[in-house]
Amino acid sequence: MSAGSVDKTLADGPAPFPSGGALVTWLVDELGREIVSGALQPGDKLNEPQLSLKYGVSRAPLREAISRLEGRRLVVRQPNRGARVAMPEAGEFIQLFHVREGLEGIAARLAAECIGTSELRALDAICVAQTSESLAEEVSLELDMSFHHLIARASGSALLASILCEEFYVFYKVMRRRYPMLRERQRAAMLQHVGIRDALASGDRELAEFLMRRHVKGAREAFELAVQTNEAAAQGTKMHASDDPLGFPRRRFGS
Repeated sequence: MSAGSVDKTLADGPAPFPSGGALVTWLVDELGREIVSGALQPGDKLNEPQLSLKYGVSRAPLREAISRLEGRRLVVRQPNRGARVAMPEAGEFIQLFHVREGLEGIAARLAAECIGTSELRALDAICVAQTSESLAEEVSLELDMSFHHLIARASGSALLASILCEEFYVFYKVMRRRYPMLRERQRAAMLQHVGIRDALASGDRELAEFLMRRHVKGAREAFELAVQTNEAAAQGTKMHASDDPLGFPRRRFGS
């Protein structure tokens, strides 16, 4: 934002507080951001009185916002426990990958027909930024999401972009924060992004769809391996904790 823009914003005063449907949308965005960022942890109770006070809103729009988040699988309602932040199992994330493979393949195919110069330049900038060897996980995640967001919106299908950007990618962010991507997978994904970008630039619909499907499939396979590795490590920890006849864990040398 330029200095002039800042001055104009200050002169105009703060933006008016949203109301009606806009208020519900704003609450969905705010609560969703807290869930995705980890400020609200899986299993946390969404206390309506506290949230109402925090955001300065009545309970009605807050309940509507929570219902929408439930529809996006970010919130669950439990009998006698109210609404809580969802705790998705690995199987749900794997199902997400299967659906994403089809939808993102279609998005890439459509984008190859109508993507513009400015969008290709933006994809180029993302690919260049991803070559850095010192990317923090959070930065890597945002670059990855920006790449996929751009293609979804470049597809020209408002419905497809809405499903991917407002629902699937939000859920994917939750997954990535729970299961960070390995460096090896980051490097492979970076190279695959370049191939997808080149296919889009050449207008090759079949190739763009094929490469995107293969890209998402590779991400799913890497995720499945990470889950298996984590489960094996957790099982090993349990075994070490119970290998003493009195139930006390045995300490390793140097620990």
